[in-house]
Amino acid sequence: MYDRSKYIGRAQNLDLYGVTISQTRKDYLVDVDGLEYIDMLSSASSLTLGYEREDLVDAYTEQCAKVPHTCTVYTFVPVVQEYAKKLISTCSIPDAKMLFGAFGSDAVDGALKCAQAYTKKKKVIAFQKAYHGGTFLSLASNGFEALKENLYLPDYFTHLAYPTSENSQATLEAIEKILKEGETGALIMETILGDGGVLEPSPEFYREIKGLLHKYGAILIFDEIQSGLCRTGKFWSFENFDVEPDLFCTAKGLGAGYAVISAVVGRGEVIDSLQNCQHAFTLAAHPASCAVALRVLNAIEEEDIIGNVIKINKVITEEFARLKGSKYFDCIRGMGLMLGVALKHQSSIGPSIGKICLKNGVYIGYYGQNNNVLRIQPALTIDPETAKKASKAIVDSVFEFEQKEEHHLNDDQPLSFFSN
Repeated sequence: MYDRSKYIGRAQNLDLYGVTISQTRKDYLVDVDGLEYIDMLSSASSLTLGYEREDLVDAYTEQCAKVPHTCTVYTFVPVVQEYAKKLISTCSIPDAKMLFGAFGSDAVDGALKCAQAYTKKKKVIAFQKAYHGGTFLSLASNGFEALKENLYLPDYFTHLAYPTSENSQATLEAIEKILKEGETGALIMETILGDGGVLEPSPEFYREIKGLLHKYGAILIFDEIQSGLCRTGKFWSFENFDVEPDLFCTAKGLGAGYAVISAVVGRGEVIDSLQNCQHAFTLAAHPASCAVALRVLNAIEEEDIIGNVIKINKVITEEFARLKGSKYFDCIRGMGLMLGVALKHQSSIGPSIGKICLKNGVYIGYYGQNNNVLRIQPALTIDPETAKKASKAIVDSVFEFEQKEEHHLNDDQPLSFFSN
């Protein structure tokens, strides 16, 4: 009945399982056939507070009844300032300012433009297997080469190996060599590598990188789009590593799936290096979206969302301990509710296990090297009982695959660009 490829271009088709959703309830997706799945992907980490949030619906409609939009770059609305002030207060960057947008991609574009304007340098260091977005600059900054085929993107990005504990010193040395050339103004990185498979940088790297960049007149930009807004058990994931960026990008969870909104946040002098209209959009700072995003920030405080993230992490990881009995289990990566189950296999088995999970009533994602990292990112409000039920089903699905591996690998593989 529903064929997305008939009307929508293939550039927006990464259909994981061929499922069409017609309804939601709290932590569940319901498809057009009435089948229910516990949602452990939360709209690619954007559904901060779960489904059935009447407070977020009310925030949007009530603001629409007052002032839906004015093109805020021309004409201001009080809720826009209320939200900007509240968002900036969540970080400790002194004299911080922000720029509004709609998507993580435009936030990355904005940060890169700020870096160039502030440092007067064109080149940027980024990392392999990092995902930063689909607009021109953000696409060029991506570390997935398959995404750049047939496109004439800016050629001033240098992609290095992501600085894990195995290669951090070599990566730091490579960065300094590039910085000495005097043409590089910024390093952009996911604070925790997301779509590349949930990898954390070494503590050594974070101890040294900001000082190294500043020594050569460059700035540090963190992409917090997937890892930020409490997902790792801290408000911003860089708080886990005791390092503060010059700028950071955020989107996804800001609107909790109920509104579209993004932001670049950082040092005011860097933000204001852009001139009038160099990062302006008709729908930026959309008042109704700001009202939703403000309600999200208030709910995070009122409902102790960070406390729930920490609690649910324990529930999930305790259940995942059973995976040690699988010959395909490698390790659990990540923190909070940004988790990855890393698998070891010469073939791409993540999609097959994802399909078994779906059959068993749980909706997960997969990414990382060879698509062999199961993506576990539920809403931050998920309750312990539901989290335990979903985690058990995921573990059971891994063992079910192991028992009939050849049968499952013969199934058609879903689409993905993460395999290269």
